[in-house]
Amino acid sequence: MQFLEWSHHIECLEHMSGFEAHEKHQAKEALLYLQNVLGDDFLRRCSTESPFVARHPMLRWLANYAPSSRRSMTRFANQLRILKGSQNLGNVLGRLYDVTQFDHDALLIKAASRLVEVGLRARFEPTMDVKNNQKQPDLKLEDPLTGETLFLEVTTQTTSQKEREVTDTNSEVFGAVFGPSYELCLSGRWHQTPSQQVLGEILEKIKRAGVNALGDRTLVEVEEEGILEMALCHRDDKESLLDPWSAKRGLSGCGFVGPVMISNDTVRIKRKIRNEQAQLPRDNANVIVIQAPDAFLRAGGVRRVISEVEEGVLEYDHVHLVIVHGEYIDSRAVPFTGHEREHRYTRKIVDGTAENDLLLFNRHSLTKLSDGLLAKFQRFF
Repeated sequence: MQFLEWSHHIECLEHMSGFEAHEKHQAKEALLYLQNVLGDDFLRRCSTESPFVARHPMLRWLANYAPSSRRSMTRFANQLRILKGSQNLGNVLGRLYDVTQFDHDALLIKAASRLVEVGLRARFEPTMDVKNNQKQPDLKLEDPLTGETLFLEVTTQTTSQKEREVTDTNSEVFGAVFGPSYELCLSGRWHQTPSQQVLGEILEKIKRAGVNALGDRTLVEVEEEGILEMALCHRDDKESLLDPWSAKRGLSGCGFVGPVMISNDTVRIKRKIRNEQAQLPRDNANVIVIQAPDAFLRAGGVRRVISEVEEGVLEYDHVHLVIVHGEYIDSRAVPFTGHEREHRYTRKIVDGTAENDLLLFNRHSLTKLSDGLLAKFQRFF
């Protein structure tokens, strides 16, 4: 299958619209680097399902022909370049094909690369001597300037059952769209998750729509009242056909949005802190990074997140810092920095992506990071 070959995606870069020449060059270098580091067969190892479904995050990046997806690949490759030579990095690279581990390891790579870039030395798990079933933190960091050693644990906010259903549904839709051809692009909104019977009917409509969109080089809509509104066209016609259709409906022009769901994000973040602190040694300054992309959007704002999560931080005196990290695409977002007592919230714009970081400090922690070391965290988080 062409889609599972690195060369296919390198060649496709030349046909992508909305992409500056230097960005295409960077993306090509990134794909070549990932092929070299991860292996020629990596994309095939990411998908062993038959029929093929793009469940692995890297395959979903590649299935999305928006420039933002290739920027994501470029950033990921750059992070791996920064970490080259770090102890036990090979252990992480060796499991990146595993769809169940990728989100965790991508967050670990991202956090580690930021800190290595400012001069820290990283050692991946195992981070301590392996004996007596000793729990192993994800990352050990050393600051050669101060001699400090700290341990860092990362975790991703697991999705709820309803959110997993949406992801699985989208994967089936992507399979229906890209199964016949990778020349299509799509945009749509879910109003609610369909039943399996209705989903089957929708998938058949999508397949027929894809055939018509390619054959007639036109935009074809797929609608299921109260459930789905969607359109497809040839990827070369995205700018002239799909983008105007999406703009009228407040959509980004690629992929799906919705359905809206109610979630108890802050409760789940505190549960993550409770679980992850058990991995960390009691006699060191320790940091936990939690990826919770929607926490600030769905939990009622930053102040509410602070007030509800802070008690979960103060409970563990061997954890000095908890970072709640999230990112999303929002063309209207602007940079921002604010403080609530000792805590700090920042919003940065990186390649069109809004990155949010809430740094929650534990004033009761027994061992604390030095001001110099904290400054390195605050430079990138």
